[in-house]
Amino acid sequence: MKKIVLIVPLLAMLAFGPAPTPKKGTPKALPTATGAPATVTISKATLQDKIKGGWAGQVIGCTFGGPTEFKFNGTMINEYQPIPWYDGYIKKTMIENVGLYDDLYMDLTFVDVFEKKGLDAPVSEHANAFANAGYMLWHANQVGRYNILNGMKAPESGHWLNNPHADDIDFQIEADFSGLMAPGMPNTAVQIGDLSVTS
Repeated sequence: MKKIVLIVPLLAMLAFGPAPTPKKGTPKALPTATGAPATVTISKATLQDKIKGGWAGQVIGCTFGGPTEFKFNGTMINEYQPIPWYDGYIKKTMIENVGLYDDLYMDLTFVDVFEKKGLDAPVSEHANAFANAGYMLWHANQVGRYNILNGMKAPESGHWLNNPHADDIDFQIEADFSGLMAPGMPNTAVQIGDLSVTS
């Protein structure tokens, strides 16, 4: 867990190569059929700010949603329902309720595998990384971990015939990393996400 906690600040400071700057006289991209430009150029600092905001948003969302998770199934949370928030609440919650951040530490496990093994890392690397990690898991991820530790390979470890929680939303809430790794490139983000699916 300590290693994962250390990765968060590293991701927040992730450095990218300088964004390409258009040469003088380069025409602007023509708009697409939707009216949006075909390409967009932003500064490295702006890109880093947006990525940091994405990671911060994930931490804030886990923290803010924690007190109501699984308590309002099948209904809306009414406006009169108090949800705590105060200075220091994120830090307190991260220390006292570490398991609430599975959305985040599962993401960081996938990122760690890609960082160490490259974008062509096989599914087995991702499966072994989360199966042997020391953090808590629930539902499909927990059963997937059990299956892997008992000799079943991914992706069979998460198949509905082998995992009664296969239709849970575990990966959907953990797939944010792929969008943050490929900002503005949804097709690439989907490909990155597909490379890491383990349960």
